[in-house]
Amino acid sequence: MYFKTLTGGDVVQDVGLVTSGIFQDGASSITAFHTSSTQHTNTGDYSIDAYRYDPGTNASASVQFGVAFGHAEGSGSLGTKGATGDRTTAAVFGQVNNIINPPQTTRFTFGPVSNVKNIYTLSFNRARVREEIEPGGWELHLNNGSGKTVKLIDDSSTLEGGNNNQRNFSPEYNIVSGTLVGGTSIKTAAASEDSTLGSYGTFYPSLGMMIFNPQRFQGTSATEGMSLVTLSGSNSDDRNAITFFKTIKDGAYFQAKRQEEITSRHYFVRATAGEFNATTNETFYTESVSGIKKVIPGLRTDPKTYITTVGMYNDNNELLAVAKLSQPILKSKSREALIKVKLDF
Repeated sequence: MYFKTLTGGDVVQDVGLVTSGIFQDGASSITAFHTSSTQHTNTGDYSIDAYRYDPGTNASASVQFGVAFGHAEGSGSLGTKGATGDRTTAAVFGQVNNIINPPQTTRFTFGPVSNVKNIYTLSFNRARVREEIEPGGWELHLNNGSGKTVKLIDDSSTLEGGNNNQRNFSPEYNIVSGTLVGGTSIKTAAASEDSTLGSYGTFYPSLGMMIFNPQRFQGTSATEGMSLVTLSGSNSDDRNAITFFKTIKDGAYFQAKRQEEITSRHYFVRATAGEFNATTNETFYTESVSGIKKVIPGLRTDPKTYITTVGMYNDNNELLAVAKLSQPILKSKSREALIKVKLDF
């Protein structure tokens, strides 16, 4: 077997940013949302998964994102209260708080309002997000069934680098009122949000997570709210996660893209005039009476081969990758070939 060593000049590497739809089938937006009836019974008090297709009738339906409700004291769910309690909404709040906020922080801050002790979350799993949700590339509509639709985006177009808040994950962007129109069109900046109710929430691209401020949605249409009541009864199965999911379902629009950094390595494989003009392919030989293979007479003086595959080997002659050509390339003493093999990481 003949090997050709690639030198530094034969290899070029570049890095590019690739965006794609985050939803099932590569869709960048969906308008229909479904849930599992089983989950309504089992975890509906604190968490609910959203599907693009009805999982009851479509076997290929997969979870698109999850919605959850958390409360610092466990309100809105059943169980005992306190550090040794078992209220599910307290577990959700504590988990998200530990992920997002620095140590010793026990409440969330949304714009001008701090000490917020209940939250809604919307999160994608890592396999769907890959590297991150594209900042400035998502838009979510919420409707409380009253005809008032709140349209939300992030403020990355006007807040380069994100907030300066001390968080465990960065960047952090504000969730604001607005729509995507050939880019980003912000209707209400986070700095101008309601001083009493606070901003709509915060967005963490690398986590694939959005955290929403329930107080903000309690506002009326005059304050860009939608009069959404979040129940917080003590030892009460209020199922706020289902309530919030219904606002997404009634809003009937969610656009989002994921983006990831792809490293591409280009290998320029050169077959010069005197190289690769022989092959072990049986069509290159004829068998004599004595059983010894000989090159077909016409190819002995003017050998020709067809390149169909390029194998990439390491220094131990172990095959690592195979590149297949779309069509064979004729190779002879009077013809050279230059083949570019691209590997993406």
